[in-house]
Amino acid sequence: MRNWMTAVAITISMIGLSVLLHSPFTNPSLYTDILGFFWNDFASRDRIPYLQLDETGSHFEYPFVSGLLSILAWKTGGDLAGFYAVYSGMVVASALAMVYAMMRLHGNNGFWMYLVSPSLVVYGVYGYDVFLAALTALAVLFFTRERYSLSAILLALAFHTKLLSILFLPYALLRLDGRQRLKYLAVFGSVAGAPIIAMPEAFRAVVEAQTVWSLENAWYVHVFPDAASPVGPNTAPGLSTAILFGLIGMSMLYLHVLRKALSPAQFMLLATASYLMFTPRYSPQTSIFLLPFLPASGVLMLGFPLWELSNATIILTWFTTSEPFKPWSVPQTMTLVRFIALSTIFVQSMHAAGLLKKPSSAIPYLPRIVSVLRRLRV
Repeated sequence: MRNWMTAVAITISMIGLSVLLHSPFTNPSLYTDILGFFWNDFASRDRIPYLQLDETGSHFEYPFVSGLLSILAWKTGGDLAGFYAVYSGMVVASALAMVYAMMRLHGNNGFWMYLVSPSLVVYGVYGYDVFLAALTALAVLFFTRERYSLSAILLALAFHTKLLSILFLPYALLRLDGRQRLKYLAVFGSVAGAPIIAMPEAFRAVVEAQTVWSLENAWYVHVFPDAASPVGPNTAPGLSTAILFGLIGMSMLYLHVLRKALSPAQFMLLATASYLMFTPRYSPQTSIFLLPFLPASGVLMLGFPLWELSNATIILTWFTTSEPFKPWSVPQTMTLVRFIALSTIFVQSMHAAGLLKKPSSAIPYLPRIVSVLRRLRV
């Protein structure tokens, strides 16, 4: 109970500070997508996402649950102050649900320490990532309790908050037997598919918004500088190579952990880290998605503070330079530091899960390679 109360106090403090820093009535305030992409583009102009387009003729770029929550806060709150108050309350409630899932998934083994998170402050009410983290963590929790239908429903709702929850679906299907697998897939497909069937054009726009942009805060912008672009799609030479590099790296790590014998929480920790290390678009707020699974590492990792601080620095320095998307600008230098820190977290988590072998056998073909080299020398 003491750890739970500590976690609640920390969470409310972190999100409360985020509410103050992002408030439209604070001067100056930190930028937030819910004002930039929802209020300014839709609510203030009395336009309903998915049913109507913004003034540029574009759809709302987030999935349906994100839009629904925003519309609910708008219609309940009325004006900007009311919208922001209702939305902030939703974020607090979701953060507490995330904390509940963390406690049940990991016990009382210091899980609250991962809530002392700069990301919760600078990105807590930035967008929809707290909702995503809470719904996905609850889906994983109920999967461990063999409440598979409820898990599938929550995972589908998370998918329509931000698409990233789909990382858990292959794991769930592989771990279930034939009948349970079909049931899980049917429930997930029904809940996730209904709004897609009802509004296919809006969903297509959501997927396009997440897949056609240039490198956004990916560390390998330093390797493929031609793929850097301030906003939107980029047809510059090198973009396709950069995207391919990221997809290959992400897929190799993800498939590696998918075939291992891991608990659901351990899998989500390693699978999410695999995605974040190589995704072409690592928006800093996405780091919140990893928080509920970090205690599965078993230790308070040295890489965690560096990962968090470098991640928060990206938005705090973004508007201090004219070209923050370019290699070796302060924000993009922080993406490199963040990658190093996250790689450390990944390796430590692999070790905690018992997946790292002794150095002599870590590379399966090393003895054979050494033998061939010796023959060549002879």
